[in-house]
Amino acid sequence: MVFAIGALAGALPWLRRQAVTMRPIRAAVLIGTLLQVMAALAVTKSMGSGPLRPRTFELAGALVLAPLGAALFIWALRSAPRDAQGDPLITAGAYSWVRNPIYLAFLAMLIATGLLVSDGIKLILPVLLFLVGSELRIASEEAELAEKFPDTYAMYRKRVRWRYLPGLR
Repeated sequence: MVFAIGALAGALPWLRRQAVTMRPIRAAVLIGTLLQVMAALAVTKSMGSGPLRPRTFELAGALVLAPLGAALFIWALRSAPRDAQGDPLITAGAYSWVRNPIYLAFLAMLIATGLLVSDGIKLILPVLLFLVGSELRIASEEAELAEKFPDTYAMYRKRVRWRYLPGLR
């Protein structure tokens, strides 16, 4: 819930800019967002009605992933310059490690939550939904950044190889 509120608060300036510039939201971003929301709902739906009883490895995984995801989320938010004019390309802080750290933070929190509340096998579908949604959104957002900052973004992509999954993507 805290992440949802934080994400919404972080999205408000972006939504205002979208409304002012009257740029339509791309279909890939909308579909990707819906898939990500469905992933979170699938984890929530898999919760039992009784008390949580995670196995030792599930609890250990959640205890590692949740704080890492929270720290990465906060680091990504703090990486954006506070006095920036317009819509700058952010390349420092968490963005110097992966190009889309907030997606990685949400994935870590989704998996941590899923480890606590669902049977292991039930976590596969939400993770796949989230990954597909993220890929759609990132492809669209990175195309927009490449168009807006052609040279700077090309250099940034060479310097920061990973979209959001270190070592994989």
